[in-house]
Amino acid sequence: MRNMIRQTLGTSIALRFSAVIALAGLLTLPAFGHINPALAARRAQAKNNSNELGFRENCDNAVSQIDMAINNVRARLLTGGDAWWDSNDARYVVPKVPPGVPEVSSIFSGAVWLGGVDPGGNLKVAAQQHGRSSGDFDFFPGPLNPETGKIEKETCAKWDKFFVVNGERIQEHLRNWNQAQVEGREYREEDIPKDVRGWPARGNRFFEDIHQFQLPNTRQGLAGFYDQNGNGDYEPDLGDFPVIEIRGCDEPQFPDQMTFWIYNDAGNIHAQSQGSPIQMEVQVQAFAYATNDEINDMTFQRYKLINRAIESIDSTFFAMWV
Repeated sequence: MRNMIRQTLGTSIALRFSAVIALAGLLTLPAFGHINPALAARRAQAKNNSNELGFRENCDNAVSQIDMAINNVRARLLTGGDAWWDSNDARYVVPKVPPGVPEVSSIFSGAVWLGGVDPGGNLKVAAQQHGRSSGDFDFFPGPLNPETGKIEKETCAKWDKFFVVNGERIQEHLRNWNQAQVEGREYREEDIPKDVRGWPARGNRFFEDIHQFQLPNTRQGLAGFYDQNGNGDYEPDLGDFPVIEIRGCDEPQFPDQMTFWIYNDAGNIHAQSQGSPIQMEVQVQAFAYATNDEINDMTFQRYKLINRAIESIDSTFFAMWV
C-alpha cells in the first residue's frame, strides 16, 4: 500500500491542480467586492430555490474540529466542507513540534468545491472559501436520506462529529479475534476495542449503543471495512475490521490512524456561494501513517461523492480549493 502511495504521489498532485483549474472555469465567485449582473441574478434565483429547503431542514452550521496527529503532521479536520484551519489560523503543522515550540503551517486553509448542471441546464454549486469565519456555509453535517435526498436538523446535529480508529486498535482486535478462533470460543463483545466496535460501517449492530443514534441503511455503504463472510454488513464480532477503501489494493489495508465523517450540501441554504443545492452527500476518509520516510510528513483524504437527488447531475467538477 505504501509503495502504491509513493508511485501515485506525483500523478495525484498533478490531477488535483488540474481539477482546480478546470473548476475555476466553471464557478464564478465574487472578488474584491464586485459582482456582475449575471452572477447577481443567478444568486437571487438560487436563494429563491433554496428558501423552501432552508425552512424545511434548517440544519445548524458545523462546529466540530479535531486534529489528526499520528505522525509528523498535526492537521486540523473540520466537519463543514473545509479543512486545515480553525476558522482563524492555519492548522496544517509540519513538522509537528512539541508544545510551547513555535509552529509553522504549510497550508492556510482549504475547502471542497463542487459544481454541475442538472437536466434542465441549471448550474448547481456548492463551494466555500473562508465562509466559516463569518458563519457562511455551503455544507452541513450528516448523511442525506437515501430515498428523499433530504436531512433533518436533528440528524445534522448528531452527525457533527468524527469517528476515529487507530491502527494499533485494529491490530489488537485481530489478535483477540484470532485467539478466539484458535480456542474455539465465541468472540466476546467486550474484547472488541471501542473504536473498532463503534466504526460507522453498514449494518454495525453495536453502533447505536455506543453513539446513541442509528446508522442509515444505504447501498452505497458508509465507512470502509473488510467483510470476512461477504454478507455486506460490518460485524466486528465475526472478524470484520475497518480498512481504507482504495481501488487496486488486493489485500485489505489499514493505516496508523483513520478518521471518517459525512457532510452534505442540502441541509440549509448555500450562504457562501448562493448556489442551488446539488443534494450531494460527501463521505470523507482521512488517514495517515507513522513511518521513517517521507510519508511520515503527509496526510491523505479520500472523498466519496453520492448524488442523492432524483435527477442526475452532469458536467460535474470536484476539487479542493487551497
